[in-house]
Amino acid sequence: MKKTTAILLGTLIASSAALAQSNVLSRNAVGYIKRTVPAGGLDLVSIPFESMDGSGNTINSSFSGLQDGSRVSLWDAGAQSYKTFQKSKGSWGTPGTNVVLRGEALFLRAPAGSSQEVYLMGEVPDSTTAPSTTVSVVSGLNMVGSGYPVSTAWTGTTLSASLPDGSRVSVWDGSSYVTIQKAKGSWGASGNSLVIEPGDGVFIRSQSGSTIEWNQTKPYNWP
Repeated sequence: MKKTTAILLGTLIASSAALAQSNVLSRNAVGYIKRTVPAGGLDLVSIPFESMDGSGNTINSSFSGLQDGSRVSLWDAGAQSYKTFQKSKGSWGTPGTNVVLRGEALFLRAPAGSSQEVYLMGEVPDSTTAPSTTVSVVSGLNMVGSGYPVSTAWTGTTLSASLPDGSRVSVWDGSSYVTIQKAKGSWGASGNSLVIEPGDGVFIRSQSGSTIEWNQTKPYNWP
């Protein structure tokens, strides 16, 4: 699969005479990740940004640029099944209001004959908006991603340590899954080298028998 990932982190400081007089500055950082979904193919993605308007990242706001015939598949962990929606006549319809939370993952499918470029974008989570992120991982299959736009070593996460033996992590290479299983308390050499890149989604099959809360602390100093 051809995939290009790019991150732009820029601090934007806005001020006016009134703000200067009161010694108040407005600051935020915006970022984006570029993904390329192959024609007729899939990409497993996660959005590690806050929405620009604070209303949440929806299918409408995140994937409005995809062509008709494109599909989004959300995973319902409770029902252990997909919910798939297709864009038609320039609209996602009512399903377009579905909110994709940071730390969740979803499948994008491009229509046959046309690859699709997707820009995952928004405000970079900061100390005010998201000093930490918690993702619930149920017993069974889950689709998750990092809650922050940084490269994340799999075995450096609290989730990898919390999952019991027999649990599996699977990444999508564009045409098939690459699956790693935990055994004797270790993810082995493959698990040790696995890095979740910004915008990547992964499958987790938990054998815990109960829900595990994956707690992520904001991994960068800004701001």
